[in-house]
Amino acid sequence: MNQKKMIIIKNLILLILGIIAIWQIASGKYDFGVGLLAGLIIAGTALGIKNRRLGKMIEKGMNPYDERVWMIAGKASYASIRIFAITCALIVLAGSVWGPAIQVNPYNLLGICLSAILLLYVFFYYYYNQKM
Repeated sequence: MNQKKMIIIKNLILLILGIIAIWQIASGKYDFGVGLLAGLIIAGTALGIKNRRLGKMIEKGMNPYDERVWMIAGKASYASIRIFAITCALIVLAGSVWGPAIQVNPYNLLGICLSAILLLYVFFYYYYNQKM
């Protein structure tokens, strides 16, 4: 799949989410619709900036995805998954020892886990980027 097809697919996904956001606003669910619309505007702007930067690098004859970037991303993802798995195992162990004293909404827990793994990945990516 080339770059043009990926841009078309990304824009199509943004368009579908935009239609859902407008539908939510029209049906009276303003909070979700406005939040989704704001997220779409930010995501669309970020994708546009990224695509322009990649286009400029390709025009200059540079390869934006060289081996160093892939090596750093691989090390960062491996380190973040290791730390995340060990932390989750310790939390499960502590929960089994002390019992389910705290009731957690599964959707909140899923959001916390996703945020934690993304923050770990970003931290390790910048760490390995500085180290290498």
